[in-house]
Amino acid sequence: MRYGLFLNAGQQLGGTDTEIFDTVLEEARLAEQSGYHDVWLTEHHFIPCGVNSSALTLAAFLLGRTQRLRVGTAVTLSPLYHPVQLAEQVAILDQCSGGRLDLGIGRGGYLRDFEVFGIDPARWDDEPEATARVLLDAWRGDTITEGGRESTFTPTSVRPRPSSAPHPPLFIASSTSAGVRFAAQNGLALQHYFGTPVAARVKTEALYAAAAREAGQAVPDHLHTLPLMVTDGEEGAARALLLESLTESFRQGDHPSVPQAANRHVGPDGKPAGREALAALVARDAVIGPPDSVAQALADFIRLTGARRIAFYMEPLRDRQAILASVRRFIEEVRPRMERLLKTA
Repeated sequence: MRYGLFLNAGQQLGGTDTEIFDTVLEEARLAEQSGYHDVWLTEHHFIPCGVNSSALTLAAFLLGRTQRLRVGTAVTLSPLYHPVQLAEQVAILDQCSGGRLDLGIGRGGYLRDFEVFGIDPARWDDEPEATARVLLDAWRGDTITEGGRESTFTPTSVRPRPSSAPHPPLFIASSTSAGVRFAAQNGLALQHYFGTPVAARVKTEALYAAAAREAGQAVPDHLHTLPLMVTDGEEGAARALLLESLTESFRQGDHPSVPQAANRHVGPDGKPAGREALAALVARDAVIGPPDSVAQALADFIRLTGARRIAFYMEPLRDRQAILASVRRFIEEVRPRMERLLKTA
């Protein structure tokens, strides 16, 4: 099992942007000291529920301030980047960090991003597969000749070459049939969004496994993100904070003119759910409470999903000390209990 932290850098972490990023750095440092495997950084633009506007930039900073910790993006918003430039930037970080960067890419869905950056919203339809194809070609081969539907160019090569073989770890945040099949055919792990119901995760991974068998590919450890908070006698308050954060986040990103917007939020029954209903479902199912109950709920989640790699979202606790205490207590109190439960199952 590999455990990490999901760092969203939202406005609830501090009264100023400086305080927010100070908290993120403190979380990453504590994660490395405590024995976590990695941290994962989100990317948002123009909304206060996440003020980190460049997952790769913050990843570069944290890679430079840590020694062992892996740093991933969850996700870099691939429609907003030229894929060749993204390949170059990731190759630099892969070289300079000794291969500690994990790149997760996804298409996002916040319409204002496309409007401000002048990106055709039609790119939402074929991402992240279109970008992933260019990244893999750029990292694996000597030259690339095609940049996808949005960019064409003469044959070129990317320097520096990445140090990781056969290429830097690449994760795909997609649950569409096309996206899952593409990831499986290329041996790329998936990223599961923390609001995705367990049944949907299991269904997506079954599709992946079938496509991987057809392609003769092994099934990697997919990344599961999950709201998890270790508290004592404050479960109701913590769940209420999570509900408030989720409702606001979904409201800010609920743009009706984004392609497929009507199907963006899906409930456990597989049908579209309103933002308030989805926020309530995610908050209800989040793993929150004292060590014993958290260990039991997490063991149940692992049995149901088969998860081997999980990143925990603890920041809705808002108070810096409460967040850091939860980070420590998972390693010191929850993990030993959970591992005993899994061994005796």
